[in-house]
Amino acid sequence: MLSQWFEETAAGRRKRAGIPQDVRFKTKIELAMEMLDRAHERGLMLFQWVSGDCAYGDAHEFRKHVAELGKWYCFEVYYDTHVWTDDPAWKVPPVMENRRGRKPKHPKPTEGSPPAVTASSLVSSIPDHQWQRICLREGDKGPREFEFARLRVFEKRNGEPGPASWLMIRRSLQTGDREIKFYLSNAPETVSISEMAWAGCQRWSIEVDFKLAKGEVGIDHYELTKYRGWYHHITLSMLALAFLKAVQRQWGEKMCVGYSS
Repeated sequence: MLSQWFEETAAGRRKRAGIPQDVRFKTKIELAMEMLDRAHERGLMLFQWVSGDCAYGDAHEFRKHVAELGKWYCFEVYYDTHVWTDDPAWKVPPVMENRRGRKPKHPKPTEGSPPAVTASSLVSSIPDHQWQRICLREGDKGPREFEFARLRVFEKRNGEPGPASWLMIRRSLQTGDREIKFYLSNAPETVSISEMAWAGCQRWSIEVDFKLAKGEVGIDHYELTKYRGWYHHITLSMLALAFLKAVQRQWGEKMCVGYSS
């Protein structure tokens, strides 16, 4: 729900809509973290990968939270995301003698610390032989193929060095003005680039599922004024979508993950 619903001036509007008093405004990131926590508590996190677009990939605390749950993430990030290609070698400054105040707790750059660089600045440094063509899925208009490359980097989180991760880069096959996407992943070094590419590009299949939900189960066909009615409609629509996806999976989907050249 939009933050405007929770302003003082909207109290009457909330009451008329039947919104429970304990419902509070939460950001997309907070909602996503709660969903993962509930799934984890109920033993439903049978999956290994968590992926999302830049809105989630740019949320440093969300990446950290996914890793703490023991899962691998592969999030799309913005082109100007900063990383280190070498160990940043930051250290907590030593306590100075005869100096009052709190002891330093946060690491700072040292004399030999390299500067952080943007993800986009690393594309030109990748040799041609490191790019792999990977088919993600058979689409309505033919195979969905892209070229992928990846580098080991250190993340930059809240202005400070984070853990070692993968920076994966995806580019279209068209020459000239190619579309380029960037992803950060905490997957182990043993994970293949084909598997990582599949995980990072699940956003496309999610968009297809939303189209299916709108076209087949009417998830957006609601004209409601009450919170409970809206909640019931969305819940039943998602249940119907889950059934359709189960049937689709049983009958088989066109897949070509794993092919690379």
